[in-house]
Amino acid sequence: MKQVILKIDDSAYEKFMGMVSLCPQVEVVCVDETAVAKEGKMAERIRHAIIQLRAEKLLARKFDYAWLKVAMNSLDDMPTFGSAQSYLIYLKEDLQLDNLPCESTISKRMDMARGPIFKWTFSDTDDEHEITRRNNIVKRFFNLMRTGI
Repeated sequence: MKQVILKIDDSAYEKFMGMVSLCPQVEVVCVDETAVAKEGKMAERIRHAIIQLRAEKLLARKFDYAWLKVAMNSLDDMPTFGSAQSYLIYLKEDLQLDNLPCESTISKRMDMARGPIFKWTFSDTDDEHEITRRNNIVKRFFNLMRTGI
């Protein structure tokens, strides 16, 4: 027996449950409204944090979005993304953000951050000012996430 966790859009829920009822070998074990609500709150906090980073002009370069992806992937309570494409789909479709970098911009930078989060070094630069700037983007992002401002 396999257990599968699915995310189903509210608009498709009734149709999906109707299809499931046609298959007696499938049992719905749990419908977790709390997880859905928690995920929605997390997405809204991420969206507001990115909007604030933009307003503060901290996302000065398109590749700065890569540091947010790497940071989110490194923490258990944040969404994770297997690829630059899935990350950009999340930003565009789930968070309704525009003016985003292209996939290759993110892909080229994802593996450049080294070391523990907030104390990263980068394989593409030794410039202390740039290293600090990039780490500060991530620090500010999580500060905004924590405070909800």
